[in-house]
Amino acid sequence: MTVNVALRCAVRIRLQRGSAARGTIRYRAPGRTHEELWPRDAGHSLTAAVGFHFLPSGGVTVEVLAQPPLGSGLGGSSAYAVALAQACLRLAERRMATATLIATLRDLEVRVLGVPTGVQDYYPALLGGVLAIHFEPGRERAERLPVAREWVAERLLVLFTGVAHASGAINWEVYRARLDGDRRVSAALAEVASAARACRAALVSADEKAVGEAIAAEWQARRRLAPVVATPQLDAIIAAGVRAGAHAAKACGAGGGGSVAFWVPPARRSDVLRAALAQASEGAHEISSDLAARGARQRTAAGSRA
Repeated sequence: MTVNVALRCAVRIRLQRGSAARGTIRYRAPGRTHEELWPRDAGHSLTAAVGFHFLPSGGVTVEVLAQPPLGSGLGGSSAYAVALAQACLRLAERRMATATLIATLRDLEVRVLGVPTGVQDYYPALLGGVLAIHFEPGRERAERLPVAREWVAERLLVLFTGVAHASGAINWEVYRARLDGDRRVSAALAEVASAARACRAALVSADEKAVGEAIAAEWQARRRLAPVVATPQLDAIIAAGVRAGAHAAKACGAGGGGSVAFWVPPARRSDVLRAALAQASEGAHEISSDLAARGARQRTAAGSRA
């Protein structure tokens, strides 16, 4: 099981048909413009892999209007893939079942990364809310947890540390150790799974202290998965936040940098943020903890944009 929430720090893109040559996808983001070609770029560019899969003839411009910091550990690449796929489907006047779309995006992202990847980040981008993703034989099941989003947002503090991470490389180190039969890694993964189940139960019962205990247990287990997960700076940031009053904290995603999620009593929020920022790198900042009730949404103008 994975427990996660959909933050409002959304990926927003504009997709315009007929704005690039056939067989080409033009990519625009602040400070960057380049063209993706088929099939040259489909094996190493997420834009090309997703765009050409859903719109084989290309001929579109993808403009990134907003996104979380790159390497933030907040599922930004998966959210981008969801946004791009939904926009392409809209332009192609097609629909795709959620399970099929997620499986397709997972496999396209694996081609680009060259290592196995999961599906947990696609669900909040598609569905929004506070979710428990259950991994069952033959399928995943997304459960929307009956907890007030405002209650969670008041106690969740997310800080981008200013240091990007590379989740694919970190996760592959963990996968490889597990496949090689490393008993310590296997035991730590079992503890991560146990902490997720405890976190779900605590959220459903709105037990602030128990949520903190589950987050602390998860981080203590996760940091044992690989040496690169818990850096000295991450340890310093988390320790400072806990000393300032946080119940617990953990690195978001694979760790090794990126963002830290603190679980805090609402009255100690400003103290925790100030203490954590003092240990972070230049460019560190708070990420809004407001939660999105809904996932990916589409807007079409004159049939040309999605």
